[in-house]
Amino acid sequence: MRNLFSKSILYTILIFAGLTFAADAQKTGRLSKSLPKPADSPVVEDNWKFHKIGTMWTRVTNFGFMGDDAYEGRTPSCDWPGGSGNSYLYRGTIWLTANIDGQFHTTMGDDHEFAPLDSVQLVSGQEAVADEDTWTRFYDVQAPLASEHTPLGLEIIQKTYAWSASYADDFVIYEWTIKNVGTDSDNDGLPDTPRDLNDFYFTFRFDADVSKLPNWGAEYRFTNEDDHVLSNATPWDEWLSLFPQMANREHELTLDQCDSTLMFMWDGDNPNYPADNGQDDDFGNPGPDGTLQSPGFIGIKFLKSEPYMPPSSFHQCNIYNDPGTDKEAYDRMISQHEFVGLPLASGVPFPYDYRGILTFGPQENFAAGDSIVITAALGVGCDPDSGGIYSLQELVKIMDVAQFLVDNNYEVSSEALAPPTPVVTLEPVYEEGITTGIKVIWDDAATFHGQFAGYKVWKSVGTTASGNFDWQPLGLGTYADTTGSSNWPPPAGDQAGTFQIVDTDITNGLDYYYSVQAFTQTINYPIPLGKVETNVLNSLEYISPANAVASTLDNVKAVPNPYVGSYRWNNPLPSDTNPWEHRLQFINLPADATIKIFTVDGDYVDQIQAGQTVRKGDNFLGQGNDSVAEWDLITRNDQEAAPGLYIFVVESPSLGQTTGKFVIIR
Repeated sequence: MRNLFSKSILYTILIFAGLTFAADAQKTGRLSKSLPKPADSPVVEDNWKFHKIGTMWTRVTNFGFMGDDAYEGRTPSCDWPGGSGNSYLYRGTIWLTANIDGQFHTTMGDDHEFAPLDSVQLVSGQEAVADEDTWTRFYDVQAPLASEHTPLGLEIIQKTYAWSASYADDFVIYEWTIKNVGTDSDNDGLPDTPRDLNDFYFTFRFDADVSKLPNWGAEYRFTNEDDHVLSNATPWDEWLSLFPQMANREHELTLDQCDSTLMFMWDGDNPNYPADNGQDDDFGNPGPDGTLQSPGFIGIKFLKSEPYMPPSSFHQCNIYNDPGTDKEAYDRMISQHEFVGLPLASGVPFPYDYRGILTFGPQENFAAGDSIVITAALGVGCDPDSGGIYSLQELVKIMDVAQFLVDNNYEVSSEALAPPTPVVTLEPVYEEGITTGIKVIWDDAATFHGQFAGYKVWKSVGTTASGNFDWQPLGLGTYADTTGSSNWPPPAGDQAGTFQIVDTDITNGLDYYYSVQAFTQTINYPIPLGKVETNVLNSLEYISPANAVASTLDNVKAVPNPYVGSYRWNNPLPSDTNPWEHRLQFINLPADATIKIFTVDGDYVDQIQAGQTVRKGDNFLGQGNDSVAEWDLITRNDQEAAPGLYIFVVESPSLGQTTGKFVIIR
């Protein structure tokens, strides 16, 4: 039945789409090359910065892209939760459309029709509006990477705002100041000819591909083949009832929230494939252990415009029928002032590689020299355990907070709402050179905050299938400074002004992550914010326990021995951002040790040093231990070491030499 159903879906898509292969059918990302431009052109090189202070991490560019659409080595692109490598956004862009001499033209970010004028500037501290801001500038007057582009003559100043505390850490606010600067008549890249524009439209184009783990390909059954996209113009229950995974669930969504300003995408059930855990329904991408790997809803909400631009339309396209020309974009995606619902096959919504197109306007006259300011929020709402409608509720809630911040001109004090993030340090506890525990220490600065209510102390051993840290309470977990509390204060630290907990449930060589959150009493400001927490990632610290640096060679060992490829020290899911796979350790070394590895026949295999680690990549937070050397089982000739018996020789200028053996079992 699954194959028959998938074929009926495909045929429906072919008919529905008109099926013409568009240029975007093969996603290529933004080209990285020198820009062909006049010597005095104002165009600069592509540049970007990252917001990594909240729960959602993302890339901000100077060429009109939201996120990172790279096929390999992708950087944070609406990663939720931050640090997981689980990207919810493939690419978001803006379109700007206007009538020029009776014909509509559109500047499309995804067609490289914006060129950068400044690098992205990162701003924090007293100069920032939020906890962290960015500023940059680009225009469409000259677009060296575009083809057959008709410029509107617009320059855009882009600002973004990000927060770290829990009340506002799931979104980033974008502000675009769009100025009509005119066209370039002498091809020097500088606008010199003023021109009024008529019937100006502003559009979001959203291609989320919910979601992508680092070990999934960009064109993958769980990445871009099973999404849905919709706007909040359609009353909630009219479309929720179409999904058995979300129908008949109680929710807090109201009709007055259906204001046509929000576009969102989520992961549906691809009938072609079962989930990773073997069940037929892969809605939310259940992993091998049942954990939802794509539980969130990603959305972008139009918050404000000056002058006012009303919601105009919402349309969908897909990988095969993207508009190929300005005329197609206007005729199919902009001129039809309607808000479409979900495409159905036999009454059932079918997932696909969709793009959402949400448009506002028109502004009848956009005079030369005038500006229009658009403000929007890009965010991920997520209930990681339940997903579905509960994640949608979270998305709507965070967008309400973003709306509140903008409506109040950002005059909301982060310092008043959130206590300072605890500063965490980790120290190994040794007894006669043997590691017996990890001391988790944090400062008490948060206790002096006027709304302080306690701490949450966390420990994670590795990550879940979704890339999230597997946070578990450490000690009592929550230490509440409230009336009648029996778990306050936390244990005092060895130094004044600190608290500490000693974790004795450890194994040398495994990776441990610790974090401490400070939280407040329930806050209404005047919208309900609940208990405001510091971001768990901002106090995260890592340690891989090992014994102290050795003063003798008597206890040098290779572990695990025998080495088995399935051992939990290894990396089961190598990826372009976390590329290592195998990890054999030599332990109890002096800091000056060199380890040489040979076959039993005496063939030289490889050489490593004390303190060397094989763990590398964007997701590795730690560093090597001086008493440990790690080998990736790759020989000096870049070949995988064969199964069998090996000899190792440890040489230390300070302590001499010793030898040993180990076995590799694949």
